[in-house]
Amino acid sequence: MLTHQARTSGLTLIELLIALSITTMVLAAGAPAMGQWIRDLEVRSSATALLAALQATRAEALSRNATVRLRLVNAQGRPGWVVGCVQVSARCPATVRSLPVDNATAVRWGGATPQSMPAIASQLQAGRALPNEVSFDALGGAPGVAQGTDLARIDVTDTRMDGGRRLVLTIAAHGMIRLCDPAAAASHPERCP
Repeated sequence: MLTHQARTSGLTLIELLIALSITTMVLAAGAPAMGQWIRDLEVRSSATALLAALQATRAEALSRNATVRLRLVNAQGRPGWVVGCVQVSARCPATVRSLPVDNATAVRWGGATPQSMPAIASQLQAGRALPNEVSFDALGGAPGVAQGTDLARIDVTDTRMDGGRRLVLTIAAHGMIRLCDPAAAASHPERCP
C-alpha cells in the first residue's frame, strides 16, 4: 500500500515575527511623513473652505444686489465666519450663513489690510488683524480693499509646526479672490506672485 503524506503549508512563528518586525519598521519610518501629510491636508481643506466662503459671499452680493460681508470672528485666528448683509432688510438678512468657530483644530488664520500687508514671503501671525471682514458690493467688487480698510490677505497655517504648509488667500479690489502657495515652484500655477 502506498501511503500519501499531505504537505501542510503556512507560516512558522519565526517567519511571522520577521514579517511583523519589517512591517513595524516601515510604519515607524513613514509615520512622521504621514503626520505631516495630514497637517498639510488640514491647512489645504481650511483654505479651500475659506475660498469657497469668500466666493459665496461675492455671489450673494451679486444675486441680492446689495453689499454683503464675510466677517472672520475669532481673535485667535480659529476658523469661523459669518456672512451677512451690511444694510439689513427683509430681502437681505443680517446673517445669510455662518461657520461656527472650530476650537478643536490647530489650523489658524491671520489677516492683513492693504495698508499693513507685508510681502507674501512673510508669514502673518495667527489671529493678526482679526476679527475683521471683507465686503463685496452689488457689482462684485471689494471697495473696502480699495480703501485699505478690509482684509486683502489671509494666511492659513497650522500651529503645530514651524515652517510647515502655509497657503495664502488674496482679495483684490475688483473682487477677484486667489488661493496661492508661497512654497510652490516658480513654474507652478499655484505659486504666489
